[in-house]
Parts: sequence; structure tokens; C-alpha cells
Amino acid sequence: MRKYCTSCGFVHYLNPRSSVGAVAVRDGKILLVKRGVEPGKGLWSPPSGFIDPGETAEQACLRELEEETGLTGRIVELLGVYTQDARVYGPVLIVMYLVNNLQGELKAADDAADVRFVEINDAVDFSFSCFNKALKKAKENLGL
Repeated sequence: MRKYCTSCGFVHYLNPRSSVGAVAVRDGKILLVKRGVEPGKGLWSPPSGFIDPGETAEQACLRELEEETGLTGRIVELLGVYTQDARVYGPVLIVMYLVNNLQGELKAADDAADVRFVEINDAVDFSFSCFNKALKKAKENLGL
């Protein structure tokens, strides 16, 4: 059921928020950020964030990567499109990419409290199932 105006026909759609995430890898390690804001404040996850108006998902992925970690990268492939319910935002559509060729100076910035590389096989059980699914697919595609 949606709210709508019987006079003009306007329909109020409650669409999910659109976001992106980067499974960014280098030398068998994955780049993780410690979330500095809700949802999941204090938890480790891949760099991620919302798509801004006028951006493509690919542009948003690389922007979020750089904003949160100080690194640039190259998108290798689409890992998947997932839905996740975030108690702060409601339903979120998350487009996850595999990213490599990481360059720059690693530093936590924007809404990341910390940032680090960890062995890809040590990165398990993220608080958001979409990140777990994307990591599993990235590992399969990388032959790990």
C-alpha cells in the first residue's frame, strides 16, 4: 500500500536508499574501515556509503573508498547487488564491487574511525550480511 493523492495522482514511493561498497584488495589483504557512525558504529566493514545525486554507482564506490581511506583504486568487477535493512535508514540497496590497484596514503577519514588491511581469510562475519556475501564472492573470484 502506498500513499497517493486522489486529486493529482501523485504516488508516494518508499524506495530503498541506494549505496555502494568496495571489497578492496591488495597482496591477499582486504581493506577495512572501523565505522565511525551508525549503523554499525565501532564495527569493521568494507568502505561503503550512499550514492549521491548525479553519480553512477561506480563513481560513488571510488569516491567512498577515497573519502574513508585516502586510497584510490580501480573497479575490477561487480560482485553483486544486495538489500539490507538498516535500522537507521530502513531498506538499503547495496551495489558491491571488487576493487584493486590501490594507490595513495592510507588514512582514516570522513566517517571512518580507523582503517587497516587484514588478511582476506581473517575477514569474517561482518555485521551486515551483504558484506559477507560480497566477500565470499570476491574470494571465489580471486581463487581463495
